[in-house]
Amino acid sequence: MSSVFAHGSSTIDNYLFALKNYDYLKAESIAEEFKNERLRIVTSNLANVLYYSGQGQIRLENLDGNDQLLIRVFVMLSKGYSLLYTNAYSPKPFQIFNEALKLSRELGNHELIKFCILSVIQVYNFEISQSNDNARLFLDEYKKMISDNTDSYHYNISLLLFNLRDIFFEIDLDTRFIKDFSQLMSKFHEEHKFWPIYYSTMGVLYESRNNYEKATNFHKKAIQLIKNEPFLRYIIFRSSIRLSQIMKEKKKLNRALDYLVDARKYMDKSDSTRSQYYLDLYSSEIHYMLGDYKKAFVKLDTAFNAGNILDYRKNSIEIARLNVKYRTQEKEIQLMQIRQRTKESTAIAVVLAVILFFAALTFFLLQKNTSKKRQLAEQEVQLKQQRVENLLKEQELVSIDAMIAGQEKERQKVAGELHDDLGSLMATIKLHFDNVKVEKKDSALKNAQKLLEEAYQKVRSMAHSKNSGVMSDQGLLPTIKKMAKTITETNALEVTVEDFGFGERMENSLELTIFRVVQELVTNAIKHSEATLVNIQMTQHKDNLNIIVEDNGKGFDWTKLDLTKSGMGLTNIEKRVEHLEGNFTVDSVLGKGTSILIDIPI
Repeated sequence: MSSVFAHGSSTIDNYLFALKNYDYLKAESIAEEFKNERLRIVTSNLANVLYYSGQGQIRLENLDGNDQLLIRVFVMLSKGYSLLYTNAYSPKPFQIFNEALKLSRELGNHELIKFCILSVIQVYNFEISQSNDNARLFLDEYKKMISDNTDSYHYNISLLLFNLRDIFFEIDLDTRFIKDFSQLMSKFHEEHKFWPIYYSTMGVLYESRNNYEKATNFHKKAIQLIKNEPFLRYIIFRSSIRLSQIMKEKKKLNRALDYLVDARKYMDKSDSTRSQYYLDLYSSEIHYMLGDYKKAFVKLDTAFNAGNILDYRKNSIEIARLNVKYRTQEKEIQLMQIRQRTKESTAIAVVLAVILFFAALTFFLLQKNTSKKRQLAEQEVQLKQQRVENLLKEQELVSIDAMIAGQEKERQKVAGELHDDLGSLMATIKLHFDNVKVEKKDSALKNAQKLLEEAYQKVRSMAHSKNSGVMSDQGLLPTIKKMAKTITETNALEVTVEDFGFGERMENSLELTIFRVVQELVTNAIKHSEATLVNIQMTQHKDNLNIIVEDNGKGFDWTKLDLTKSGMGLTNIEKRVEHLEGNFTVDSVLGKGTSILIDIPI
């Protein structure tokens, strides 16, 4: 261990902690406290490079020399980040960060190791490299070393980006992950530099789920929190082009162009090719929708050229990654150099090369043709299978719809018969009883008259009960609240209802189906969950209804549940929701309860 490290480990840890929190100015002031002049210079350099992140003048002073191990690590980090911000697609940053990680492990300082791992992950966070699954290996190693909330933030934001794969592709993330991440963020003060990155990334997430209202709010929050920090400049760019895309989806094309103009002001200077690519691509799409086909073509052509450059750079990084991978194996792979020594003439060698070339070309063409035929055959089989599945699904949904309509018709029929036939008959009998002219009715006659009155009232109650519900004037929300109140009054289970955004009533058959779904879910909780509390959350947006039914019961393993034998009716509920073109999600953990999430377009 170097003497520099031995005499200043706590100060170095504080310095690294400031870097991880994006407090680069504080890190630079801490660097001034180091007594070793060389350490003071290289740590100050690193804080400066990270602060400007390629968006301004980078200061690199006196990085040459044969230094102690710790100083060499900081020199490599400074050089690696400098290259990353000035030549984003060079293979060198990945190689340099890996070498720095190797030396940090020799030093044995956990904070330094973690920062070097984050530096490697930073290379993967560049969009062009995000499809590489090996990034997860570094992330898993970082997870094992988490020691505070800052570490947890870096793990969660990196995991979110890796799940995004490409920042602009659709993803599917677990609801619990989002909730836990939100709770973690509440532990950082409102001016922390983590917030803009968090808001912008969550904006992309909700945009992928077509929740444009939430996505817009998150992106605007991200932009508002950024002041003049160079290292957050790329967040303004990203959120601005995402807002442009949202406006495009809403057909607000001029507003979409305005956001592209805003984004152009904050182009990532360290990666201008990629920034220009997305600006031109999205501009081309919007101008095409506006009918300006000439301008759309020019923008698309420019984007296409930039895309070719990005593909070339992507290949360079992938080659560098593979080189590092093979160099870091326990036994380095030695490439055998084969030197051909031949006494044959040059003419024979040329003839053989030509023959081999045409043979390889013929084999390639045959293989390609065979592969294409096989692919077409597989696609045809898949299309036929999909047609059959769609037909079966349509028939099944029609059956469910007919069953629901039949059940409601039967309920109305029974209610009518109870009220009109049996109720009327019992009312007549009661009238005759009342008109019996006996001065002193015996006790048997009085009891019979009393029982007849009770029976008459029960028949009326059953008729009204069978004929009421969502079909009455109350509507969906009051009916659900009434059901919750009735169940709660039994003192066996508390059912609460939270609602937001409900305005005009929906179509009656839709309200009926939704009520039956919620009623079945609450029944499941009563019968199977052993819960003491059920919470129903209902949120109505302009064109969407969100329902969450949560309980604190014993939960279950959804992946291992035999839906055909469970008796929980989840398959039937899911098909009802699919019939309404909605989404049905089950989130259940053994011992921690169950959450059912339903999204229905209205």
